[in-house]
Amino acid sequence: MIAAGISGHDVVRTGMVGFTEGAMVQGIFHGDLHGGNLFVLEDGRIALLDFGITARMTEKERLAFLRMMITGATGDIRGQLAAFRDLGALPDDVDLDWVMSELRLDGDVIDPTQLSQDEMMAELQRITKALLGMGARLPKILMLYVKNLVFLDGAIATLAPDLDIMAEIMNLWMSMAGRHGEVLAAQLGIAADDMIGVDETSVRAAFGITEQDASPLTHEELRRRRDLIRARMRKR
Repeated sequence: MIAAGISGHDVVRTGMVGFTEGAMVQGIFHGDLHGGNLFVLEDGRIALLDFGITARMTEKERLAFLRMMITGATGDIRGQLAAFRDLGALPDDVDLDWVMSELRLDGDVIDPTQLSQDEMMAELQRITKALLGMGARLPKILMLYVKNLVFLDGAIATLAPDLDIMAEIMNLWMSMAGRHGEVLAAQLGIAADDMIGVDETSVRAAFGITEQDASPLTHEELRRRRDLIRARMRKR
């Protein structure tokens, strides 16, 4: 690809926009994007093979997915939990304030790289027990969403390891707001200006980063943090 003059950054950006736009606007996305599940038609279009790995959302699910993405970008934790509930990850009658308290989402963000091995294991056990106790599950849509994130993560590691994650998230959100902001905002009953309100602190917190740092958040930095966490877990 490099020899052909193809930018790895552009490939990753195209994949992120295509996935996000399909899910948020059309309510459909393919959940296993490796090369064995696609082929190119004679007219240049890409055909995706299904095998049951495509998320086809109802309108309720699409709006819930849309809210999940927006509340995640703006740091609205309670709103994100409500979206998870509407996607089937939590019981319909669950008390969201209780969920926030049980999972300690209303407190300070925990940086896993700052925990000892014993502290990390205790935290994982606590969260797992709390999720099981509240009847949480992983519905197909969210399972395929996570699988796509893993696929994109691998693509970034190969094609653009120096990618500025925060800058790409901002670009993705501005792209979506510019093309679909008014329609999506109307569907959610919010002001169109709210579609571009990405909270950088909240996004960093989602990666477990608590310190204030003006330097770019690159994929290489995230990989370093993961390697540190894995090394500590292996010692257990």
